[in-house]
Formats: sequence, C-alpha cells, structure tokens
Amino acid sequence: MFNIQELEKDYHQFRQEGFDEKWLNFEGLQRYFETVSFDKTIIGHSFLGLPIYKLSMGTGAKRVLIWSQMHGNESSGTRAMFDVLKFMQSNHPIAHHILSEITFDFIPMLNPDGANINTRRNAIGIDINRDFLAQESTEIHVLLKQVEAGNYEVLFNLHDQRTIFNVGQTAEPATLSFLAPSYNQEEEVNEVREKTMGIIQAMNIELQKVIPGKIGRYTSEFYPMSTGDNFTKMGYPCVLFEAGHYPNDYQRNQTRKYNALALISGLFAITSQDKLAFDAYESIPQNGQRFLDVMIRNVKVVHQNHVSCVDLGIYYEEVYDAETNQVNVVGKIQELGDLRKFIGHLEWDAQGELFVGKAFTFPNIGQIATFRIGDIDVVNGQLIR
Repeated sequence: MFNIQELEKDYHQFRQEGFDEKWLNFEGLQRYFETVSFDKTIIGHSFLGLPIYKLSMGTGAKRVLIWSQMHGNESSGTRAMFDVLKFMQSNHPIAHHILSEITFDFIPMLNPDGANINTRRNAIGIDINRDFLAQESTEIHVLLKQVEAGNYEVLFNLHDQRTIFNVGQTAEPATLSFLAPSYNQEEEVNEVREKTMGIIQAMNIELQKVIPGKIGRYTSEFYPMSTGDNFTKMGYPCVLFEAGHYPNDYQRNQTRKYNALALISGLFAITSQDKLAFDAYESIPQNGQRFLDVMIRNVKVVHQNHVSCVDLGIYYEEVYDAETNQVNVVGKIQELGDLRKFIGHLEWDAQGELFVGKAFTFPNIGQIATFRIGDIDVVNGQLIR
C-alpha cells in the first residue's frame, strides 16, 4: 500500500508554493495561514507576545503531536509540514488512511521571536530545547501544557542540523538524521525507546529507496535538560528529526521534500497495528562531522621569509541584519592546516597558488573569506572565476 517512490514522483502536486527560502519568520507563517482554510488555535504566546498556534487534522484514535522551530532558525520541518498538510487534504489513499487512524496536532512555530531574527534561542537568549527542567522560557510552558492536555501516543520534534554532518565514515551528507532519545545516563532501551526506534527504522527503510546513503543517526548520549530525553523519561515516544544538507541545496528545498516524505512515512508507520521492528535501528550510521562548505586544498601562504602550504576550509554562517530585516550568508575561514580528514561540499585544488588577502596578508580562523588565490577571487566564501 505504501510506495514512497510514487509519493516522491507526485511530490510536486502537494508541495506548498511560496516558501522556497530557508528563513521563515512569523510574517511568513501568517502568509501561509492566508493560503489555507483549516482552523487554527492559539495555545499560548511567546516572550514578546506573539501567538503560538496549533493546527489539527484527522479523526483517528491515535494521537500525535508535531512541533517545529523551537529553534527559531530551523525552518525545514515547518516548511515540510506545510507540504504534509497539503498532502493530507488531497484524495490520496495514504492520506485518507493516516487521517482515519491518527489525529495529529501541529505547532508550526514554537519560537516565533527567535524565528523573526533567525536565531536558535528565544527573545531573552534561552535555548528552549535545553529548558525542560528550569522552565524559565514562556514557550516551554506552552509546549508542556499542550503535551499534558493532548493524551498523545507519539511526539515528533522537528529540527535542522548544520551542513557539517556526514553519514558515518562516508562522504555522503546527512540530509536527514534521526534519534530515539535516551531517558537515563546508561542509555538503556525500554518499551518507549523501542517504539521510537521502530518508527525511525520504518522511516529509514522507506527513505533508503529514494535517498540512499544520506540518512544518519545521532548519538544517544543522555542530555538531562533536553526536551526529547525528558519526554522519553515521562513515557512518550519522541522522534527527533534533523534536516540537513543535500548537495547544492542551501535553501533546503530538496531536504524539505525528503523531510515531508519522512513525516508521511512515520505517520503511516504509527498506523500499524503490529509492534514495529527496531532491531536494525543501531545499524543506521551515526553522524560524523567531516564537512565544510568550501574546501580549498594546497594553498601557498607566505609571510616574510616563511612559506607554508595549507588547506583552507570555509563555513557559511547565516546572520540576521536588523537594519534591513534580512538574513545574509557570511563565509568565514573555519579551519586551516592539514584538513585531510575534512570534506568540502565544494572542493578546489589550488595547486600551490599564492594566497593574497584583501584586508589581511595571511589567513586566520574567523576571518571573512574574501581573498584571491591565483586567478580565482573568493568573495565572502563564494568562488568567482
């Protein structure tokens, strides 16, 4: 019945138009609401008073809560859910099946203050995902109140991860990664984690058919203050989704597609009446951290009488500009030296050409990557030939 290849082929039919940029702020969420007809409920407010919404769908007995952008600068899950919601409004038999078995609530932007300035944290600098015990953020109270009232069977916690992550020991980017969070320091596996692992295993089996080799798994190290670990400790299967990099997709629209397919796969797996197998969960490769955005090999650096040949790695940071209300990409020198253990999403061998800095004579960590090597200009981390 479930055919992920067919869903991928039909994805363009349920892709929500108008949300191609990675940055999604509260204004963008309001723009989305203007395009859809289903009901929304205000379940609380952010520190700065912006409403936090819940959208609901389905008539099934099983209840699932999905939330996104508890880190305000992580929008891939939100945009993927826009596509999932459009799919659920279609006449597709899988959509009908899921909605007949599941009622799901979706909180599309738990941290609107952070989303507005493209930051991980809330308005007063609290990381909501590390505030479960102290509960000093307004937003964690909204989430906890909803969980306590919802009688949920499964929770989906949607995040983005940086471009640095690769799959296991391979040179494949971790386009999607998952985790069944631990509930204690020993990382023991109980029935709650077994169910979470089973959902992830079911998603991985399907995703390998359309995005082979690009699925990773986070380490199960216990984080005492984190949301997923504590919900697991409370008895809720909590699936952590991490949307990452797909080649040449810095706006994460390909990633968004596979994230949407993962969400549909996960919801479909929950409809199963049988206990989901989890025996292959640990075989999903763990995330590595081998990628940089640009890798320039064999660069000659000269200062006075000293000559060195180095590799130079650049990482792209997204920086919010309050004056223009825009998010700008800033390419910075992240690593220098012998970088053979790293991989570049873009690689270039300078073959011993000389580094000529525009504002500095030799490269240093943290500098904006604007310089010349041979006949190539690098401007803000972008190679211009």
